[in-house]
Amino acid sequence: MPLLDFQKVERRFPVKRSFGDLLANRKQIYLHAVRGVDLAVHQGEILGIVGESGCGKSTLARIGIGLQPSDGGQVLFDGRPLEGPDREGRLQMVFQDPYSSLNPRMTIGAQLEEVVARYRPQMPRADRQVEVQRILAEVSLVPETALKFPHALSGGQRQRVSIGRALCADPQMLIADEPVSALDASVQAQIINLLKGLNRDKGLTIVFISHDMNVVRYLCDRVAVMYLGEIVELQECASLFAAPRHPYTQALIEAVPDVRRPQSLREPITGEIPDPFAVLPGCRFAPRCPLAEAACQAPQPMQPLDTGGLARCWKTARLLA
Repeated sequence: MPLLDFQKVERRFPVKRSFGDLLANRKQIYLHAVRGVDLAVHQGEILGIVGESGCGKSTLARIGIGLQPSDGGQVLFDGRPLEGPDREGRLQMVFQDPYSSLNPRMTIGAQLEEVVARYRPQMPRADRQVEVQRILAEVSLVPETALKFPHALSGGQRQRVSIGRALCADPQMLIADEPVSALDASVQAQIINLLKGLNRDKGLTIVFISHDMNVVRYLCDRVAVMYLGEIVELQECASLFAAPRHPYTQALIEAVPDVRRPQSLREPITGEIPDPFAVLPGCRFAPRCPLAEAACQAPQPMQPLDTGGLARCWKTARLLA
């Protein structure tokens, strides 16, 4: 049984109407951020979710943590419907900007102790302070960090604090939304290795959201590729990078500079992302796909791959037939 299971999840946001729209009684318009997503996250794995900005990655993460409701489908955590944030703290999130997610008026120690007290109210204060020092050590921060305020820390240190705060609840799963995108390369490597170590040593399940394909390739066990609110490919990480099946996935990988790779013969992605308010009858990537044909105008379900993965492309099914 999956630890976290998205089943036909939908999320749409109403677009603010102008005064003229109200006078004309025009129909409410919605932006569909997530469209019928089916995705299972298994215990102990690191699942990467990648895609361009605006594809729905962060919205899906907030639905998965219970911070936003879905407009259709359901999310199951440990076999039970998720209705808001988990009260026991088994599901925690690390945000992209650690500074905005920390209280600037409280010391780091006080913030971590507050979380420990929330989930372990019977623990004496002296023991809570010891637990805070243990958490700081677990994320490779010195004991003196507990006395500092967020503004006195570097970006990498603040992100370690954010991870440590999530660990205070002793969670089963961590959802990390672009946790290294605002950090320089050397600090990125430290945070990535920290997450990898937590997965290895504590068995922590991690959903890692990113647009950096190199980071995902190093860190993740499986990868889900999103485009305009849909999952278009889901494979084991090694299989996806060795033989991507969906044209969008191929373009994402080809866009990563690699001096070891011969010059690509594939055509790059051209054109702009389609109007997100438009309801396309078939493949949503077809307007930008160099391989698009008339058959792409038909609905495109996920097709099974010989690798055990899935891809939303009828050509993939034809090649495997």
